[in-house]
Amino acid sequence: MDAPEALREFLAYIVANLIDHPQQATIAVGRNSAGSIVYRIQLAQQDVRHVIGKNGLTVSSIRSLLNTAAEKHGLKVSLRVGAARDLENEETPEQEQAREAELASDAENTPAA
Repeated sequence: MDAPEALREFLAYIVANLIDHPQQATIAVGRNSAGSIVYRIQLAQQDVRHVIGKNGLTVSSIRSLLNTAAEKHGLKVSLRVGAARDLENEETPEQEQAREAELASDAENTPAA
């Protein structure tokens, strides 16, 4: 098992033990333009508050654990958590990468003033 998959399993274990509807949870893995691995957790609306926690303390702790585990493998990671319907409108890492590549291409093709 490679490091990103092992980290995904680790994250899945933590989240499954915090929520009421684990069958509705999904974790998507991608990369952003900086090369970091992005984990996107999609949950049932009522489970989001369990993972975020009061004042964001729970998700902050999860991020700390995930970053510490990733550092052992020499990886940089980020974590996004939300309800499935909220994250549907959010840009995926692949879409972000394509958008940034398009902007860079446009910048190269634009004559300097």
